[in-house]
Order: sequence, then structure tokens, then C-alpha cells
Amino acid sequence: MLRSRSPDMVRQEIYGCLLAHHAISALICQAATEADVAPDWVSFTRTVRIIRRAIGPAASPPEREEHLRAAVKADTSRKQDINPQRRHRTCPRAIKRARHNSYRVKRARHKGTRHAGPPTITPRQPAHMRS
Repeated sequence: MLRSRSPDMVRQEIYGCLLAHHAISALICQAATEADVAPDWVSFTRTVRIIRRAIGPAASPPEREEHLRAAVKADTSRKQDINPQRRHRTCPRAIKRARHNSYRVKRARHKGTRHAGPPTITPRQPAHMRS
């Protein structure tokens, strides 16, 4: 919920929210890399709660920043709290009743498909690293 009233302050508040989202995503990525798990298995909402608990109501002194970051990374990527791996989709994305969206309506001819292996995501290289 945005608290600002002027357009410039609303814009600044949105930029702040986007920066916070980016910082949390980067922290998740670092924690997942160090724990040797996929970053999309780490819960974003759970990470936000961990960060809120670690920071508390008052800002922490700069000398505790590295200690807090290490503690948050460790809590975020604990093996028992990692999201379980998703099952492969067996049916195409379709809905049972027509609504006002872009998904097709499921018919009797729509059959499920089995996938041979897990879905793979190949990270893109930055433009300056491509040959």
C-alpha cells in the first residue's frame, strides 16, 4: 500500500519497493548458490519474514550488517525449509469453463502428456560475455 500523496513521492516509493525486491532476490540467489540449491526453490515470502525478524523494529548498526546478512542467508537456505520440487505438468494449461481470460477451454480431446525429464532453465550470458 502506497502512503504518498503526490505523484513524485508515489514514484519514489515504487522505486524503493522495486529496489527492495531486487535486493531480496539477489540475497536469495546468493544464499541458494552457497547452499547448492536452485534459487526458485527458496520462498520469497519466507525470506521477507526472515529479514523482517532479523532487522527488527530499529535499524542495525553497520558493523552488524555482515553478520545479519550471513544469518539471513543461512536461515533462508536451510535444507528442511526449501520448497519441494514441482511435479511435471501432465496436461496442457486449460480451464473447464470459459471465462474472460486467454486460456483455452478443456475438451475431451485434450489428453495429458508425459515429459521424459525435468524442465531445464539455461541462464543467459550477459551481452559482453557472448562471443
